[in-house]
This record gives sequence, C-alpha cells and structure tokens, in this order.
Amino acid sequence: MLSSEAAAAVREGQDGFERARGRVWIERVRVGLEYRRGMRRIDEDVAAARLERDTRIREAAAGGASYRELATALGLSHSRIQQIVNRR
Repeated sequence: MLSSEAAAAVREGQDGFERARGRVWIERVRVGLEYRRGMRRIDEDVAAARLERDTRIREAAAGGASYRELATALGLSHSRIQQIVNRR
C-alpha cells in the first residue's frame, strides 16, 4: 500500500512534470512564431531585391542591351532575361 507521504511525493513529481511539459509547448509556439516572422522578413527582402534586379534588367533592355548581353553579364539564360523583361 502507498503511504500518504509517498503518494504526495508522486503527485508532486507529476505536477512538476506537467508544468515542465506545459512550458515546452509554450516555448515551441513562441519559437515557431519567431521563425515565421523571420522567414516573412527574409521573403520580403528577397522580393524587394528581385524587384530591384528586374527593374534594372528592364531598363537595360529598354536602353538597347540585348538579352544575350544581359544574360552573359548576369549568368542567366537569355530566355530568363526575356521572361523578366516581358513580366510586368
């Protein structure tokens, strides 16, 4: 038979376990939210850089640069340059 002191000790251990497990879930949610915010910022930065690059490519093409010249300078294919120029 389990003594009342032993039962109290077991309950205390269980309570500590439950508190720790609850903190783990809270921390996982917090880290997940921070990750999503960070990834959103990175995605926004990449989109801004892409917009800047594409604008410069369009300006160069409008200024008379050939798609092949631009492709060679940027390490892209001429068909990729054409896609960028034609996308608006």
